[in-house]
Amino acid sequence: MEEQTMVCCEAELASLDPLRRCKVVEELLVGRLLRKSQRVAQMWESTSRDWNETFYRMTAYAMGAPRNSEAFERLATRVTYLMCLKERSSLLRVEAMLLGTSGLLNGEYYDDYIVRLQDEFAYLANKYRLRGMVRGEWHQGVGFPAGNPVRRVAQMAALVAKDNYSVDELLKLRSLARVEEFFDVELGEYWSGRFAPDGKEGRGSAKMGRSKIYVMAINLVVPMLFAYGTVVGDESLKEQAMDLLESIPAEHNHKVARWTGYGVPCHTAYDSQALIELSAYCAEKRCKECPLAKMLRRPRVGSND
Repeated sequence: MEEQTMVCCEAELASLDPLRRCKVVEELLVGRLLRKSQRVAQMWESTSRDWNETFYRMTAYAMGAPRNSEAFERLATRVTYLMCLKERSSLLRVEAMLLGTSGLLNGEYYDDYIVRLQDEFAYLANKYRLRGMVRGEWHQGVGFPAGNPVRRVAQMAALVAKDNYSVDELLKLRSLARVEEFFDVELGEYWSGRFAPDGKEGRGSAKMGRSKIYVMAINLVVPMLFAYGTVVGDESLKEQAMDLLESIPAEHNHKVARWTGYGVPCHTAYDSQALIELSAYCAEKRCKECPLAKMLRRPRVGSND
């Protein structure tokens, strides 16, 4: 019986006239952005209302998606934005702080560059009283070398070591082209052909892939813009966040496929984020609150929709 109800919802959304469906999608998306922005606001409060520190921690959380978000967030609470700011004239030192604290460099290596990172970390750990994590806190991403946590931490280091890494720069990201430019960071020469500190060279770009940039845009840039706009009362920033989603290709996962399989249109991240939110209503059995259910209960004739 439950499966029949689910199928009914999917088919009903697909069969809605475009105007009514757009209203449902917009309500779902706004609800999702409000929920995400609440998490940003909580982070902002926990950092004594420091927007740069909030941006830094949210960057870490998004960088770790989907499997290492919590580990990255723990890393960012140990190596703070201010520490990175003080050391960012040297990418080596920022890498050493983040990779060393992550625990991912623990062990004996004979590679000269990794030994330098370990030596730098020993100095910086004493300087900032850093507490290291353990390797077991990280999902190693077997089969997905580009998502190896060591490489992701190195990308994080390259990003936060940029001179323009700040909330002020975030607020200027008004197009996907600007987002791609902001995240167009190149790792140091050592990482250009390596995914792990094992001395083995392979094939691989030293830059962040486009799909990961899209993830960063959806999970970092958009929620930060929406949250900042909410806090300071700037509606244009909230609209900027929503417009940005319309310029990003739709996500493809089982939550989205559940609806598109019945013919529900999904062209951009604006659409896919709404469908992911709709799936959450279903999973939590919150039918009474669901924007789609509310729309279906409204009369089609003589309504004020």
